[in-house]
Amino acid sequence: MPMDSHPSYAIELVDVSKRFGPERVLDRVNLTVPTGEITVLLGPSGAGKTVTISHIVGLLQPDRGVVRVEGRDLARISDAELFELRQGMSVVLQGTLPFTCGLFFSLNVYENVAFALRQRNRWPEERVRAVTMTNLGMVGLADRANDMPDQLSAGMCKRVAIARALALHARIVIIDDFDSGIDGVRLSLLCEVIAEVQGETGATFLVSTHNMRAARNLADHAAVIHAGRIVSNGAAGEVLDSTEPLVHQLVSGATAGPIQLRDV
Repeated sequence: MPMDSHPSYAIELVDVSKRFGPERVLDRVNLTVPTGEITVLLGPSGAGKTVTISHIVGLLQPDRGVVRVEGRDLARISDAELFELRQGMSVVLQGTLPFTCGLFFSLNVYENVAFALRQRNRWPEERVRAVTMTNLGMVGLADRANDMPDQLSAGMCKRVAIARALALHARIVIIDDFDSGIDGVRLSLLCEVIAEVQGETGATFLVSTHNMRAARNLADHAAVIHAGRIVSNGAAGEVLDSTEPLVHQLVSGATAGPIQLRDV
């Protein structure tokens, strides 16, 4: 039987399993994301990070198990209730051209951020512009506001999507594949931006990444997924300093250990 919803968790996955054809991509995943903290989801490529996030935002339904967001079982709510729940979330999805990070490639950088603000708020255009430009400035792209997404690098597109997500001041912010296409210095600077925004808003953040420096800079809470299973989940210091062989190998980048090239 699934456990009762815990009020201190913004997101809970309980025994979640998912198959695509014969392949089991999630295998009894148990994950908790504490309210008002930054949780980092770590794992090698193909471990199940994106599929897990797709379940959390309601894009996929589990074959078994329970997904709860803010205490609500996503399998038991209506489409209208799911829409309402999503209004309290902002999400940066992994993707490929022409839909990288969920950007509208028919809109310029400014309009990609402003469009989301107009959809969720009845603000005067002056406020929309101020918030849009402030958040583009935070990710270092205010000078590219008039560019189209196809004029940007993949990393710049990710930064635009992050600016849009942060601008919404949502209760829950989810960023998948955080480090993709972003160099080390800019990644560190973005970690500072996210930590500052989280401190100001008290929002719950769930960030998936391969980058251990970003994980250490960001995480209050951490979870490690491998081969579709959560192998560690808890306070960031305990998880990232774990001596469990798989977790230690992933965090340290060592070549010796249970993760081999054929598995990644």
